[in-house]
Amino acid sequence: MKLTIYESVTLTILNSLKAGVVPWRKPWHIDAALPTSLATGKLYRGINSFLLGITPYSDHRWLTFKQVQERGGQVKKGEKSTMVVFWKHWEPPSESDEAKKRIPVLRYFHVFNVEQCEGLHVPELYRPQPLNEPQRIERAELLVQSMPNPPSIAEGGQSAWYRPSDDHVQMPALNTFESSDSYYATLMHELGHSTGHESRLNRKEVTGNTRFGSGDYSKEELVAELTSAFCCATVGLDNSLIGNAASYIDGWLKVLKSDPKAVVIAAAQAQKAADYIRGVTYS
Repeated sequence: MKLTIYESVTLTILNSLKAGVVPWRKPWHIDAALPTSLATGKLYRGINSFLLGITPYSDHRWLTFKQVQERGGQVKKGEKSTMVVFWKHWEPPSESDEAKKRIPVLRYFHVFNVEQCEGLHVPELYRPQPLNEPQRIERAELLVQSMPNPPSIAEGGQSAWYRPSDDHVQMPALNTFESSDSYYATLMHELGHSTGHESRLNRKEVTGNTRFGSGDYSKEELVAELTSAFCCATVGLDNSLIGNAASYIDGWLKVLKSDPKAVVIAAAQAQKAADYIRGVTYS
């Protein structure tokens, strides 16, 4: 039986988690090293950044088969493509213009990494230098301080949490964390939750009466987790040491197995949340 696009994406992420590799927990580098379209120079967004990020290639640049040929190259014999997805709005036929609705539909295409090709005429790979700790902290703090319409944030206590009722983020003291990276990655997680507040992106999992341990709760936790990953990638943080990833994997596996659409939708919501925190908009 042929898998749907959602099932194919979810299977890729599931196999990675089963192997103990969490696609969104890693030492991130600055933007230039994130998966990028060689043809357009644009970073891949949403779930695509993780689908491409778990491949074994060190080059961050990707092309379609046609784009490889247009650059005078060819894909090496035996190489397999990687699927990336995108949303396309479909407008069903209707006699009434008022009744027409644009429905987002998931579509896909396949890409190859530069390392899978030969004969390509491409610029020499630029490898940015990793940021040192003071640089990472400075960038992370600037991102937090520049968030539009931010929630209140305070330090104290033993746990990190977000409370929608008064739009408040509580964080333990920085010196209680394993590293500064862990502190800011956790803070990005809680800010990810805060983007769901009714005054921001208004996610029902945040604004509604969501029960602890429910399906909606688990999905919102995944959104916040991925939001943190996107934010960490923006400022070059290492989020691989937040808590014990192994203890979370079972929960993520349950969510993904119960709903094949969950990770794709969560990644799309998380990308919007990270964009909100960064204060950027896309048309």
